Amino acid sequence: MKTMMKSDIFKKERVVVNNPIRFNKEHLLEKKINYDHKGIIGVITDIMLDGVHLVARDLCVTTESYSIEVEHDFTFVKLHIEIEGDNEYCPEDPLEKGIYIPQGHYNLFYFPKIKGVLNYRTKRRKTLEITFTEKYLEQLFYPDLKTTIPLLAEAIANNTTYFMWEKSKSISPKLYILIEDILQCNYTGAIKKAFLESKVVEILSYLFTIINEEENTKINEGLSLSDYDKIIAVDGILKSGFKEKHTLASIAAQVGLNTFKLKKYFKIVFDTTVFNYLTRLRMEYAKQLIAEKDFPVSTVSEELGYKNPQHFTVAFKKTFGYLPSKLKN
Repeated sequence: MKTMMKSDIFKKERVVVNNPIRFNKEHLLEKKINYDHKGIIGVITDIMLDGVHLVARDLCVTTESYSIEVEHDFTFVKLHIEIEGDNEYCPEDPLEKGIYIPQGHYNLFYFPKIKGVLNYRTKRRKTLEITFTEKYLEQLFYPDLKTTIPLLAEAIANNTTYFMWEKSKSISPKLYILIEDILQCNYTGAIKKAFLESKVVEILSYLFTIINEEENTKINEGLSLSDYDKIIAVDGILKSGFKEKHTLASIAAQVGLNTFKLKKYFKIVFDTTVFNYLTRLRMEYAKQLIAEKDFPVSTVSEELGYKNPQHFTVAFKKTFGYLPSKLKN
């Protein structure tokens, strides 16, 4: 099992990585890498579990956008989550499918063959990648993987490409919490191994419940590409102006939708309401100020427009499940 890469950040030399995805059957193995090379600086955390390989990246890119030619000699099933930044894979063969995962989105996919180019265009990347063996999925969904996730099972059997969604899906508030549980886990040894394994199972159960519900209800029926692009534009408006006061009417007018379609289509694409999504953005910002910059809760509350700090505290706890004061401990 090996990966071959070539890029300007490697001085255009061909880099070969043996056993890039490893799985440990008995003990948790964890490695933290302080990365500083060719203008890419940050921390990469590599964790091996039984049938599962997790990689978390928190990187800042001081160079311009860059690309990596990549080729794998093995197949894999991967859940790729772009918390910040974006990721695009363009296959060398124009007849094969590529995948694009923008900021705040994710997708689960199976590639029988990887040979193409990875493109990165943002100055910051915060990602979580979870790779699974086929055996792990078969055991998890025993006795019948084909019934539980038929399209993926069929793709694996036929050695064809599979995407859980044709267009990568926005990270829902519930999924954000599960991601944070993994990234912020402070346990060690066997306890950490059991905790992470349980969270991986919880994420998969959540995702396959969603896809089965969507297939059953055909929730995406009637959403045109034009309307989808307008909802993605709403995402940009909320992320760039999350401190501002918004109304459904003002947002709808900016993208050319009426409020009924805005509410309906936003729920389809992001699996939550406009204002729940906006609250999540505000609370993520608040958590960063409190945890990383040691801002007082009252100051953060005021900056986000809460007249009563108690209302901010209630919103924070509803979002993350704990009080903001916990971040001070």
